[in-house]
Amino acid sequence: MLSVRNNMPAWNAERQFGFNNRNNVKTMEKLSSGYRINRGADDAAGLSISEKMRRQIRGLTQATANAQDGISLVQSAEGALHEVHEMLHRINELAIKAANGTLSDDDRELVDDEIQEIKAQIDASAHHTVFNERKLFPDNGLSPRSGAVMKSYQYELTCNLQDGTIAVESAQGAGASGRAGVDVTSGSVLADKIAKEFVPNAVRQIFDAFPALEQATGTTPIKLALNVSFIDGPNNTLAYAQYSYGGSGRPVSMMIKVDAADFNDADADGTGAKAEVLESTIAHELMHTVMQYNLTDGMSGRGGEKYPTWFVEGTAQLAGGGFTTGWNDTLLYYAKLLQSDQDDSQDGHIGDYLKRFTMNGRPYGHGYLGAAYIGYLANGGGAVTGANIASGMNKVFTDLLAGKSLGDAIKGQTGKTESEIVRMFSSADKDLVEFVRKLAYESKDGAGSVITNNLSEGGTSILGATAPEQLFGIDPSKIAIDMSGGAKLGILVGTDAFEDQFIYIDLYQMDAEALGIAETNVKTIEDAGDAVNAVKNAITYVSNVRSQYGAIQNRLEHTMTNLNNIVENTTAAESRIRDTDMAEEMVRFSNFQILLQAGQSMLAQANHQPDMLLSLLQ
Repeated sequence: MLSVRNNMPAWNAERQFGFNNRNNVKTMEKLSSGYRINRGADDAAGLSISEKMRRQIRGLTQATANAQDGISLVQSAEGALHEVHEMLHRINELAIKAANGTLSDDDRELVDDEIQEIKAQIDASAHHTVFNERKLFPDNGLSPRSGAVMKSYQYELTCNLQDGTIAVESAQGAGASGRAGVDVTSGSVLADKIAKEFVPNAVRQIFDAFPALEQATGTTPIKLALNVSFIDGPNNTLAYAQYSYGGSGRPVSMMIKVDAADFNDADADGTGAKAEVLESTIAHELMHTVMQYNLTDGMSGRGGEKYPTWFVEGTAQLAGGGFTTGWNDTLLYYAKLLQSDQDDSQDGHIGDYLKRFTMNGRPYGHGYLGAAYIGYLANGGGAVTGANIASGMNKVFTDLLAGKSLGDAIKGQTGKTESEIVRMFSSADKDLVEFVRKLAYESKDGAGSVITNNLSEGGTSILGATAPEQLFGIDPSKIAIDMSGGAKLGILVGTDAFEDQFIYIDLYQMDAEALGIAETNVKTIEDAGDAVNAVKNAITYVSNVRSQYGAIQNRLEHTMTNLNNIVENTTAAESRIRDTDMAEEMVRFSNFQILLQAGQSMLAQANHQPDMLLSLLQ
């Protein structure tokens, strides 16, 4: 059809020309920018994935820099400690020299003058060693001298578990067992408080929470030893329990050992920084002891079944609290963002946290959550309270005491098998997430224990509020993730501010007082002998700190290597999504150039087509 009103060939040529021109412009944009995706319209899904990867890449790049800063800080501290070591060795030489009987008192005065100057320099090094204006040996740093009992205190207790009474048969302070010597007096506030108040009160409260365990306990008193002494230094093992068995199968003697390097007298009085941790630790170990006494076969493996670690530690955490020592700080962080226990805005994050670990892989954290959930289900659900969880777990204990296996007890009381509960964590089951959310919310100002009273006679309630429906409370200011407070600082080596993505560096006091040599002198032979022993302990203390810093430096270096590997491979993956394949794009560019030239020519031809109609009108 020939028409003068509408030139359809020209319209078609113009449309094709415009299409090719737009594609040519996009191709030129990709070639000039080097990116395949310059805006969301280029690849919506690809842009989203790429930006997520970019966040990880840039975050981990900064995390690598954080780790390098941490290494520099540790190297600064370790270098200063090297000089402290050298000064201590010099004091040791001088003390040995002064202990020699060939020296006169005047000679020892001269030797002592040098020692006092060296001690002054040790103090100066401790106070003036800084990194980015941050003191590396702060006055609030960790120290075996800052109130901690560094002697070994042994208490022999006669314990009647049934009525919760414990009589102290004997108490004695043994020889020095810490890193720095401490003069022994008649006793220790920390040890006395634990032996005479915390232990009997913890036993009584455990029995109040779990009547089945109380009923199963016989009336025959047993020996319970309490040892408060140095174990492995601050922030490592807080305490542990050990047992010996007789012919009856039950333990005939039990010992609870508490690390004096982690706690001090102020903690025992309820005024120290670790007061709530101390009470939680004692309750935890006493729960182990009560279960060991009544469920010996399952706890020790002496029978046909040995309870899994998550159950052993998780049930102990029900007494001690699953939120006191940092195992579930991430959950408390999310709980503080909730408006109520019905607020599900953080359920996605809670689910991710549950999937990140297993109950056996994290028995103090996820094991506690699993034990609490079993107690909750065994009680028939309902409100998430300490009383309800304890009531349900008491039913499980009743079945175990009747001779049932753990699997049968859990299945019989909850309707779920142990493996099903394990899978609920790995799949972030909706019902489990809801329970954990409510548990964390109820515990956001507390520690998540089913014990409702404090262990200290007449003291401030630390383990729990007096209201039986409230999970016990601690200072909520201690719940927030602390990146640099107190006697440690945190190095963030990940892209999220989760507790497990921090590497913490402990900061120690390192002045003469902390080292135990503040009063050291060599003015007499006896003083010189005491100085040798004090310096020996100080050298050991500094060696342990340097060893710890060396281990942290190695960890940070390994972390950097791993981070660099992740950044490299993630960058490669992001490049495949975001970057332009220059060779392929040049082929497309050449193709569109040819099409544009052809389209321009055809558009001209189409525009001349109506001219042929003029000949028909002549």
